[in-house]
Amino acid sequence: MNTQPFISMIICTRNRANQLRQVLESASKMMIPAGLDWEFLVVDNGSTDNTAEVVTSFAGRLPIRCVRENVPGLSNARNRGVQEARGKYICWTDDDVILDSQWLAAYVDSFNKHPEAVIFGGRVIPVLEEPIPVWFRGAMDIWPLSSITATRDFGDAEIPLDFKRGINPWGANFAVRTQEQKQYLYNPQLGVAPTHKRTGEEVDVMYKMLQAGATGWWVPGTKVLHQIPLKRQSLSYIYEYCYQAGETFAFVQANYPGNNHYYVNGTPPDCSLSRLRLYRRAFFKAIKYAVKTLLGAKDRFFYLGQFAYYWGAASYKTKN
Repeated sequence: MNTQPFISMIICTRNRANQLRQVLESASKMMIPAGLDWEFLVVDNGSTDNTAEVVTSFAGRLPIRCVRENVPGLSNARNRGVQEARGKYICWTDDDVILDSQWLAAYVDSFNKHPEAVIFGGRVIPVLEEPIPVWFRGAMDIWPLSSITATRDFGDAEIPLDFKRGINPWGANFAVRTQEQKQYLYNPQLGVAPTHKRTGEEVDVMYKMLQAGATGWWVPGTKVLHQIPLKRQSLSYIYEYCYQAGETFAFVQANYPGNNHYYVNGTPPDCSLSRLRLYRRAFFKAIKYAVKTLLGAKDRFFYLGQFAYYWGAASYKTKN
């Protein structure tokens, strides 16, 4: 008898017990397809709060278990989850979302409909904590705010994933066939960790899978609500987020040239430039941001993001 679960659902967390309780509550209300064999893994990445107790409190409502990964870093936690997973597919989400009641059922339907596919991803809809700054609400549809809120919505139809067209999922809502996931682990030098605050560890893996010939699908029925706290609705956070993204790109380009998703669209800064030229570009973006701010232009945040992006890339080159 085959006792392998069909799905392993995984959340990585660290010291977010209250947020975790909310997502587990939403998971307990999901519609589960009849006869589905699944498991729910919470990877505790060294929490010092009551994370373990929160997980235990849902033991009678979910097929849940908590595993602890004491080596800090999101990629390390993800890799521990992959190591522990017994399902044929892994469904990933974050500890700061609310799951739609059809989330798991929609993934099951897509897995059955596309048995040849390896990667799947769905909607991430931001829900902002009140009071929302007027300027933030008005610019949510443009970069970098669209990235800060992790917004992902490519419509109501299933369509193939395509990095060249920007149709790819993000970490809050994606799934991977376990066989391939165990071959493509997450890079500990990417993702948030005590030694760095880089981004893109999950996109890096998905890109490499698709480059190797895997296929994937956008699954519109898998929706999560992404909770955006007030501290992320600020100019300082926009700067911090984009600085980290620029530092990440410079690191990736320096260490993995030509073999990462940053090269697909050509939008990030060209880190082959000298650090002085990168600083100069950052300076001109800062001037443009100041002018746009004086004019009250909606797209001023785009230039704030570019300034921080170039500054982060230049800073990395300065330090390395």
